[in-house]
Amino acid sequence: MKKILVLFCMFSCLISVNAQEKRTLIKGKTILGNLATIDSIGTFDIHVININTNKGTITNNNGSFEIAVKLGDSLYFSHINLQKKIIYITDKILSDKNITVTLNEKTETLNEIVLEEARSIFYQDPEITTYKGPTINAKSLHLPYANTKAKKNTKIANLNITSASVNLDNLLNALNGTNKKRKQLQKFSDEDNMISKIRKHFTDDFFVTDLNIKQEYINQFLNDCVDKNIISIFKSDQKIKLTTILIEESRLFPHKKNIEDLLITNQ
Repeated sequence: MKKILVLFCMFSCLISVNAQEKRTLIKGKTILGNLATIDSIGTFDIHVININTNKGTITNNNGSFEIAVKLGDSLYFSHINLQKKIIYITDKILSDKNITVTLNEKTETLNEIVLEEARSIFYQDPEITTYKGPTINAKSLHLPYANTKAKKNTKIANLNITSASVNLDNLLNALNGTNKKRKQLQKFSDEDNMISKIRKHFTDDFFVTDLNIKQEYINQFLNDCVDKNIISIFKSDQKIKLTTILIEESRLFPHKKNIEDLLITNQ
């Protein structure tokens, strides 16, 4: 009799656990702007992760996605160019079996910079100085360079080409644009080089076996982690801190070995 009672209790527990873990497949869409523009073009390639199950998907070209959820679950939305967002599953979302999520672009705020006029080393602030004597400058101190004047550079101003007329503003803008592009390309090249070093340091076995990330997506994963300052952390030789960040970010990365074709079915 006791054995039957124990079996009955175990069976009841299993039923209860299965009932609690059962999730419903809902549809969703991610867009930019406010909900009033419900017909706007959806945002694609958005990572959608169910934090409670650590499973997720990616929005298609229309911004649509499907994911299994239950009451109390949290959905995490992220993209490299958009602000991250967390949505909690409510009774209304479950009853509608549909959700629309608005995402905003990232904005970077620069600190205010005040440009002041260049001052001589002999400048005296009238608000703090009490000196009432004669003016102090290079001449009064009889310095050897007191009467010298800087030569004016006229090389650019005297630029002439016999066969064409040159606009100096356009020429300088073209040079500045070229330098800017060169710097951007150098930055991308440096980032790719550091990502290769990080991958080589940890080895592919770490990403595939320990982080459970598909080998063909290792570089994409490391690129997604760049905004977590992994390059500067690697340069400063903080390997333990870097390992912790990679482990945390891998939990939200959708291209895992155990997710085939990013399809989520009912549990």
